Amino acid sequence: MLRRKAASVAVVAVLSLSGAITGTTTATAASDVQDDCYHGHTHSQPGSAYGIMKGTYNLKTGPYQKCGNVRSVSAGTKIWIWCETTNKYNNDWVYARVEGTNDVGWMSFDNYTMYGLTFDCG
Repeated sequence: MLRRKAASVAVVAVLSLSGAITGTTTATAASDVQDDCYHGHTHSQPGSAYGIMKGTYNLKTGPYQKCGNVRSVSAGTKIWIWCETTNKYNNDWVYARVEGTNDVGWMSFDNYTMYGLTFDCG
């Protein structure tokens, strides 16, 4: 009986170290989400491109829907586009500033009508 108990304790210890019991793989997945939300950009000033919002959508901290919100942007609002990128899900986003503010962040191509040419964010 003592051998079975020792073997059970050894199995639990191995599983704990591998993360199977403690859930450390979940922590790794959470850090991957954070990395996606800090996408850089190489242009420090907007070009002549701009967009007019089709509806009310959130300006994001990164080019992914799961990223945090900077602020809500209402339908009809102009955003000045600095650059564009395609995320790992093949969705297009722009880094933009809301007209009349210093608020900058990422907006999906689907949420506005664009006027002018943009640059790649790099």
